[in-house]
Amino acid sequence: MFGTCGIRKKFSTYDKSEKSFTPNMALRLGEAIGTAIGSGNVVIGRDIRTAAVAIEYAITSGLVSTGCKVYTIGMVTTPTLAMSIDYLEADCGVMITASHNPPEYIGVKLWNKEGLGYSSEQEEEIEEIYQNRAFLHKKWDELGSVVQIHGINEVHIRKIMKNIEYRCKDRSFNIIVDPGNGSASEIGPKLLSQLGLEFITLNSQPDGTFPGRMSEPSSKNLEDLRLFIQHSKKIQMGIAFDGDADRVVFLNEDGEVVEPIRILTFLAQEYIKTTYPDPANRPPLAIVTPVNSSGVIEHVLEPMGVSIHRTKVGDINVSQAMLKYDAFLGGENCGVYIWPQFTCHKAPDSLAAIVMLLKYLSKYDYKFSKVMKDIPEFPYIKKGYELEEDIIFSDENYLTIAEKLEEALKTNGYTNFRRTMVDGVHIRFDGGWILVRKSGTTPILRITAETQSSNGETEKVIALGKGVIGSLVSLLDEE
Repeated sequence: MFGTCGIRKKFSTYDKSEKSFTPNMALRLGEAIGTAIGSGNVVIGRDIRTAAVAIEYAITSGLVSTGCKVYTIGMVTTPTLAMSIDYLEADCGVMITASHNPPEYIGVKLWNKEGLGYSSEQEEEIEEIYQNRAFLHKKWDELGSVVQIHGINEVHIRKIMKNIEYRCKDRSFNIIVDPGNGSASEIGPKLLSQLGLEFITLNSQPDGTFPGRMSEPSSKNLEDLRLFIQHSKKIQMGIAFDGDADRVVFLNEDGEVVEPIRILTFLAQEYIKTTYPDPANRPPLAIVTPVNSSGVIEHVLEPMGVSIHRTKVGDINVSQAMLKYDAFLGGENCGVYIWPQFTCHKAPDSLAAIVMLLKYLSKYDYKFSKVMKDIPEFPYIKKGYELEEDIIFSDENYLTIAEKLEEALKTNGYTNFRRTMVDGVHIRFDGGWILVRKSGTTPILRITAETQSSNGETEKVIALGKGVIGSLVSLLDEE
């Protein structure tokens, strides 16, 4: 039932096979969650999808039937849900969302009392209870209750402004914000207004059909936003959210998307320079990012004494690794930023990321694009190849790929290999890296590479990877 990021399926009113997500499944899921936490307190929120209300009510019914007290906070962003768990002293958070997926999808993400996404072990416990129907049985006078909470967006904004302490005192910005008709349609503009900024909005009417653009804030989906910026003489920054606002993407004054890992690197650099100006007295510092993120983060931050730890793709994997390595910051190449010091939770928080970026940009008198010049952008290419057979790659398969890939790279003059095997095969070498990773949901093998020299050099590394894989399994056309 659970995948890489909670549950995410197409919605259906009824599906005996349970390949789609139905209210009947949601009811039993609520019973399973309530059973697992022992009739505790649960905060539940939803995004703007048309199926979200049906799923929320069904899950709430299951929770109440197992004795839970349910705090319902309505249509919110995922970061707001994560923040509210501590604020409402809940034992669990339930977010009804399919994130950046198309509008016919719906899903659920679960959070523990620390605001950390459920681990695979916790999800397996829920699923076992669900499959065995081993639910708590409560009498009529032992049932739970539902409490409706109002004004949670205002609480989230107040916490961010208090923790980050920024009021645009040094420099004002003129911004266009595009929530993509998603959950940030209210809180995003409200945050910018509280900061005293000039801004206009695009696609800021909540609508679960996503009429303005598709939910994922990819360059392709942000074409209208790019054009608005390019035709404006005033706009200095564009901000785009995905459907539940756990992702945020920034565009500069020229309408160009700034790669999120470059933003993450800039935020870390500025934080370190501000908080620990003397390099000789810096404590051990760590950052976490997945294996598919740009190597610019190592290039800029390792010389500052920062340890970079790579994880599997997925914000929950990043959050859990941050605990393990006591990291102050984590993020993904898709626009995820996790900064517990300033958010009081361990989930992605796009709203806090906006305020932190504006705070550090305000130190400089020149344009966004010029500020980012010190953070290089390396030639980064990702390609996917369809497999003739949808096979599962074992650790042994990946080890064979790693050995043959290093041999091919060495033959072509690459040196100093550093191998990571947490999610496929990730090999760093002097001047770049390559990642080979089988998709978890489709018969696609993805090869991603980056070098510090040119697109041609990166294409060469991709070709080496494809040659190695092609000698082991049959690849079809590029997707």
